[in-house]
Amino acid sequence: MTHYVPYQIAALAIGLGGAAVYSLLTPEANLLVLAVAALSGYVGTFLADIDDETSAGYRIVKRLSRLAAIIVPCIQFFYRPTDLLLAIVLALFMVNRFWTLFSQLVGRGGYTHSLLAAVCLSLGVAGVGYMTAGPEAVLPAFLSSGAGYIFHLLLDDIHNDRLLNPNASVQPALTPLGSGEATELYSILAIGLLSCIALWTL
Repeated sequence: MTHYVPYQIAALAIGLGGAAVYSLLTPEANLLVLAVAALSGYVGTFLADIDDETSAGYRIVKRLSRLAAIIVPCIQFFYRPTDLLLAIVLALFMVNRFWTLFSQLVGRGGYTHSLLAAVCLSLGVAGVGYMTAGPEAVLPAFLSSGAGYIFHLLLDDIHNDRLLNPNASVQPALTPLGSGEATELYSILAIGLLSCIALWTL
């Protein structure tokens, strides 16, 4: 577990840094959007490990997704009741079926260790950001989550001596597409998530 300390520090730094940068670029941003940006950066740093049920990153993201399944519908109830029904349906899916379905689709095999996976899973985080704080939260949530995700992949390569040693026998974590079925899976997810966000914001 001690090897995970750099990831925890990176998650906090990227989360707080993402919120700070966004507040400097957009001084009129409200606190809810800044909180979403910070949480997205934190969660994004652990997303790459959700293909390994024994990892600390998997446990952190799973707990936070269950917490979001309670908090997001409550926020919808008070601020945007028109989206409440969809938020409840997605919350129930996250609590009951998502993790079982995800574990059946991917195993520990690097499926979440690629730039394509970073884009797709960060789009999912951006979708939760939209449901929480509205359209203005989508871009900061996506960018913060993506930055955290890519930094995690870089830390993986540094930790396993793959970044500094190109002759290492293990495949690098920071690859553009991943391998095999992972590419097809995340390509479909990316198209689906982009379509959902585009339709929802019309």
